[in-house]
Order: sequence, then structure tokens, then C-alpha cells
Amino acid sequence: MTDFVLAASWCFGISGILLGVAALAIFRRPLPALRTMMELFIAAGLLRLSADSSWAAIAAAVVVISLRQVLTRSLTADFHAIPAHQRST
Repeated sequence: MTDFVLAASWCFGISGILLGVAALAIFRRPLPALRTMMELFIAAGLLRLSADSSWAAIAAAVVVISLRQVLTRSLTADFHAIPAHQRST
């Protein structure tokens, strides 16, 4: 059972990369692509965590979730910011 869960986590990780690249190519916007990729990375990390509950696996899941939060918030703020040439003075 552990081997199946670990193989499934690798599948989620690989599909995260592939679907992230596909979303970037289709939508031409990095935020949906990043969100797609990071969600599948989180799924892979949680699957791996269910099979191997060591401190290293817990730390890896925390890092991926934290990275997702930071990247999503910074990209969302960058996309919602008004460009300098459009600001009124």
C-alpha cells in the first residue's frame, strides 16, 4: 500500500508540472498556471505524508504550502497593482 501511495504522489507531482506548463501555454497568465501546479504539489506532498509521517515529510509539506501562499499572494498583489505609467499624479 505504501508503494502505491508513493507512486501516486509522484504522479501528482509530474502532472502538476505538466498541467502548470499547459495552463501557462493555454491561458498565457502565470497565476492560474502557478495555482494549478502548486495545488497538485500540495496533493503530492500530503499523499507522501500519509505514507511516511517522518519529520522530513512534514517539513516538506509545510514548505510547499508556505511557498504556495507566498507566491500566490505576491503574484496577486503584482497583478492588481496599477502600472506606473497609468498612475495619475
